[in-house]
Amino acid sequence: MRYYLESLGCAKNLVDSEHFVHILKSYGFSEAVYVEDADVVLVNTCAFLAASLGELDEVLSEIIDSINPKKTRVVVTGCVMNRALAEFQELFPEVNKWIALKDFAAFEKYLLRYVLPKGIKPRVVDLEGREMLDQDGLFAYLRISDGCENYCSYCMIPSIRGKLVSEPIEKLVEEARRLAPRGRELVLIAQDSCLYGTDLYGRKALPELIEKLHEIPGYDWIRIMYMHPDHFEPEWTSLWHRFPKLLPYFEIPIQHVSDRIIKQMNRQKSYQELKELFLHIRREIPQSVFRTTLMLGYPTESKADRDMILKFLDEVDILYVGVFGYSPEKEMQSESGVGDFDFAFVEQLKNEFEASFLELRERKMQAMVGTRHQFLVEGYAEEMNSWYGRLWFQAPDVDGIAYVDGLQPDNPVLTEVEIVDALADELSCQAITDADT
Repeated sequence: MRYYLESLGCAKNLVDSEHFVHILKSYGFSEAVYVEDADVVLVNTCAFLAASLGELDEVLSEIIDSINPKKTRVVVTGCVMNRALAEFQELFPEVNKWIALKDFAAFEKYLLRYVLPKGIKPRVVDLEGREMLDQDGLFAYLRISDGCENYCSYCMIPSIRGKLVSEPIEKLVEEARRLAPRGRELVLIAQDSCLYGTDLYGRKALPELIEKLHEIPGYDWIRIMYMHPDHFEPEWTSLWHRFPKLLPYFEIPIQHVSDRIIKQMNRQKSYQELKELFLHIRREIPQSVFRTTLMLGYPTESKADRDMILKFLDEVDILYVGVFGYSPEKEMQSESGVGDFDFAFVEQLKNEFEASFLELRERKMQAMVGTRHQFLVEGYAEEMNSWYGRLWFQAPDVDGIAYVDGLQPDNPVLTEVEIVDALADELSCQAITDADT
């Protein structure tokens, strides 16, 4: 029996897909290279934006056109189950089963009843188990919580994923131990990492979690993603001094800096407060690197508001800036006051700012030429005749790649290199030999 997986959306969704594939492999399924060769096709959906639903429409249409319905069953799960389900059920009656978000037990039951040969008995499957997917690198994602209670005015996540649900520290430590043989870097993900534990323990428990995870052997790096600026505690900077595995990499999505727009977005920190947060982290941890995201085209946004973004980035050194165009989700239009929305204008804004930020990042990367950094060796690229991997300030999947010359096959996985050339998303490095030290 063979399966084909289409996992859409973010790393948090990928974790769910890894649980589903673990169930498939527990019953002896192997992966099909082509969708038409599969006995079951699993589509794990993203529904964060209207554009995500558009992508799902295209994906399902292509799958339905490619398979023999007498041979292949199509199963859909994920975020669409809590947004636009009735619409997609009407559009795609060919889908054999719609599985509720993260309902791994229901998926197992469906396989036993409709996909697997008759007579196959239920197996003792660890529904918490995961099969690592789409990963060439030496890292593992650890989802520390799911859901969100920030209720930003533009965001559908609370209605899709529900309220914040943190995983207990003991359970996360156990999962991280199981994942340790698969990666040298542990990447903590959530909708809002800073609020981890508030639902379970009545307090922000991220420092306690980090302390426990830091004790696990096998990881060289621990990286925290999705740190909401409104909930980051200034005293937390001491963690980066106490725990050497904790990378001084701060992903802090600010979305905007105009006080007026921030208020409309139902976010808290003002321009000055955001600036003080970043500068505080830089003072306490001089080697820190920042990543953020910005949303353009929010209703009532003016050129003066956008000019404030450029001013902010002149004052705060942020290496990675992701740009999103505001999307008027139909479920939220009554709250946000969206009237006639100019999609073309917002797309143009996004493209212009994106190009500008890409050029700025390339200049910052080129300024790093001649500096030395830790490098995680993740593989060998024969076409490049070079080893590849990531420097410590490059998060998996989002921050590009680095190549290094001068390594020997017996070099350690974690090594020191010098940057010799740089593009925005690609770095060229030289290994440091004993003669260089």
